[in-house]
Amino acid sequence: MTTHAHDTPLKLCRERPEFAVDLAGEMLGIPIPDYDEAIPYSECATDSVVRDLNADNVVLCREGGTPRLGVILEIQRGTDKRKRFSWPAYQVNIRHRISAPVVLIVVCPTSTVADWAAEPIETGHPGFVFQPLVLGPDNYPKLTTVTGTGELAEQMVLGTLIHQFAADSRRLFAAASEELAALPPDRAARYAEYMMRQLSEQPRTILEALVQQETYPYQSKLLTDREARGEARGEAKGAAEILIDVIEARGLSLSENQRRRIEQCTDTNQIRAWAKRAVTAPSVGDIID
Repeated sequence: MTTHAHDTPLKLCRERPEFAVDLAGEMLGIPIPDYDEAIPYSECATDSVVRDLNADNVVLCREGGTPRLGVILEIQRGTDKRKRFSWPAYQVNIRHRISAPVVLIVVCPTSTVADWAAEPIETGHPGFVFQPLVLGPDNYPKLTTVTGTGELAEQMVLGTLIHQFAADSRRLFAAASEELAALPPDRAARYAEYMMRQLSEQPRTILEALVQQETYPYQSKLLTDREARGEARGEAKGAAEILIDVIEARGLSLSENQRRRIEQCTDTNQIRAWAKRAVTAPSVGDIID
């Protein structure tokens, strides 16, 4: 099961796809071609129906409808030798699909994992050494200057994850909370929720205490949304568990990506619609796709 620390940076990219491009260009110095739109793109890195090969998040930059650049964003909290094989596959397959350059960025909340992720990957083909681009505590900026416009909201929210154990984390939390105040209340409340849920227990306690001491325009919206989502999640979670039980009882093959999609769905009506299909559908893909 995925964690909030894993999902939050991806949600930021889904809220504003340009954020992935910002990470590539501003944070890592990747040349960004001219483009007029950045849109969410399928995370599936292969057209094969035999096995899943899905990146965490993919953004596609287009100009006049023509793909110019793909940005893959991966969240990595621990070492995993399987990634040494899947990361190059993501880049190569998506590059093939969009017929444009593709870069892969790995976000790591700890220096140890960041150092591991940055190691060159020998693919076995002469001259083809895959080098992941990594953002971690040692190269991600500590943003403490509030713009008053909200333009650094995504960068600051992600920064609270990467630098949550830093000695000056309280300053980062305070700046991020204030930066959100310039956003529309609905979006600011979502970002504040993302920020709180991605943190470990001790940093989250610090952030919650800080927020309680201040008054931000989005606070009432945040509290209302948290209460409403808590009730909805309880009902949706129960429906999701039943759906998974039905799928497993029928002996259907359920991939980790499909399980995650079901577990993370908060729309009870959608889960019920899937459950009706689950009675007779020949595969999980026919149920939820």
